[in-house]
Amino acid sequence: MAIPPQKLYQRYASAVAYIVVEKPNGDQNIGSAFHVGENVFVTARHVIEGHKIIAIGTTVSQDGRLRNDAIIGSIKSGPYFHPDNSIDVAALVVDGLDAAVIPLGSNLDDMLDDHNFILRSVLALGYPPIPFSKYPLLVAAKAEINAVVDQYIGGHPHLVISAMARGGFSGGPCLIEWDFAIGLITQVLISDHKPTELGYMAVLTVEPIFVCLQHHKLIPKEQKEGWDGLWD
Repeated sequence: MAIPPQKLYQRYASAVAYIVVEKPNGDQNIGSAFHVGENVFVTARHVIEGHKIIAIGTTVSQDGRLRNDAIIGSIKSGPYFHPDNSIDVAALVVDGLDAAVIPLGSNLDDMLDDHNFILRSVLALGYPPIPFSKYPLLVAAKAEINAVVDQYIGGHPHLVISAMARGGFSGGPCLIEWDFAIGLITQVLISDHKPTELGYMAVLTVEPIFVCLQHHKLIPKEQKEGWDGLWD
């Protein structure tokens, strides 16, 4: 049964956090992360690798309401990176954030069937910077899956979705209408150094998320259910 995008937002908005980082040159950037259970937050590797994490927080309560002030968490451990340094996945263990748990899908790479996913409705959640806003705001974007891409450089498949690509969505979840995360928003597919907004928003499939969490023994019990011990 398809879940309307607004219902997905209400269920899982509190699970999405923003991450403020400081680059080596002193500039600050913002990215996103999402809670998969037991205080484990998944994000894109490039959001945090080589950067100092200044803050991680949420701005939506578990009833789906926007807060007037952010809840700031504290990093208990991590970051934990995917064992293959070319894979754009990382995880953090964060205390102090009362966040919903986003279930990861069962769409492993060899199970991806274009015919089952093309034109399915999805919801992208993240924290792209909004000019003149006093504080980070969670942005929700309805979209559909336009293509499944195997890049010529190798690696895991990516889903191309129709939402406009914007910096700050990186590390956020892409929720499909079947009530789970189909992947992690990672990169913009673009060429010739064109502006980000002219590229395609790409979503990395869930398999490398599971691999990263398994490698570091971080898979929450909620995410192991239904796998018959595959990730133990």
